[in-house]
Amino acid sequence: FTQPAPAELPSLELVRATSTRIQLLQQQLEAANARADKAEAILAKTGLNTPTQSSCPPSSTEDGAILGEWEQTADNKRLNALLKQVANPRREVLLALANDVMMCTNRKTCWWNGGNVLETFLKSLRRLKLRNFVIISLDDATHAFCEKFGGVTSLRLELPVPTAQQGSRGANMISTLKYGLLRQVLLMAYSVLVVDLDLVFLKDPFDHLHRDADLEASTDGFSSSWAGGQISSVHEPKMGWGAGGLFIKHFTLNVGCAYFRPTTASIALMARVSSRLSQAAAWDQQVFNQEVFMLSHGDYKGSMMKVRVMRYDEWMNSKVFFFSDRRLHFPGKSIPQSQWPVMIHMNYHADKHKRMLCVYERFIEGRVSACDSFPEGS
Repeated sequence: FTQPAPAELPSLELVRATSTRIQLLQQQLEAANARADKAEAILAKTGLNTPTQSSCPPSSTEDGAILGEWEQTADNKRLNALLKQVANPRREVLLALANDVMMCTNRKTCWWNGGNVLETFLKSLRRLKLRNFVIISLDDATHAFCEKFGGVTSLRLELPVPTAQQGSRGANMISTLKYGLLRQVLLMAYSVLVVDLDLVFLKDPFDHLHRDADLEASTDGFSSSWAGGQISSVHEPKMGWGAGGLFIKHFTLNVGCAYFRPTTASIALMARVSSRLSQAAAWDQQVFNQEVFMLSHGDYKGSMMKVRVMRYDEWMNSKVFFFSDRRLHFPGKSIPQSQWPVMIHMNYHADKHKRMLCVYERFIEGRVSACDSFPEGS
């Protein structure tokens, strides 16, 4: 989605207070893990270490920690049952949240000049014969559309928008809902690729993951150095011999296409982001990147996330396709399918659905000039 103006940063006191609460939870968690390890050791010595029957056993994360049970609400039980049905053998699912705005049923709220974004997104998944995905439908109209479309696993949920976020942009309010939900999915020991709907998948995304980090996410960057990071410098002439200084800079990760493994750090990150969004109005992507990348300092304890940025020219944002790498695709340049991007995300352009359609026509239907009439920017 188009990027709103950066929200005002929360006060240092609020950040520190949130960090303190999270540290307390982590300490309690570590103590529980220690007790569990001790109990398992005793059971092993006595020969009583046999499986127990439980409707919801504690989830083991990929890094071996036991974080306890996911919240056994009626909705979570429905979600867990559905994930068991659709997840691939690696226990991986693609997850997207949708409401009727994505179908453009009301042109006043459909700010991208018309078009059913959800329909085009689903077409791209159907072409790939992808089965391990779930659409979280936030209203009856969206759920009905998914059922009519066919081949779509839709779960109708009522997810209340945090009071602190009410009154903000519609797209932003929807985005804030996913972090609490993702935490539950991770506690169920599933890996999840969470995506926005304004993107077109051209290849099976699960064939192009590295799976070597807590978080593997697409970038808002538009070059290798802006995506992966680069060293830059400052120069203060008045300092004389010590005038120089180095720092690292890179673009933010885009939570509109991000893969989370069920690790201790990932689950804790979801709690951190969800907590902050419940307390103050903010752009969720800004909060997310702050919590992922901010270093531990003073009383603040960083997330300690292991991060991999997806290749910017494979998991492609629309600025890369229409602007920075334009010469590789325009005008009407054909490239072999092996060199196609995994997906193209229309996050940099307001006329997103029209550009989704041109990408689909160009790559899938073979009309290589389909996007030539679109300018670099909106």
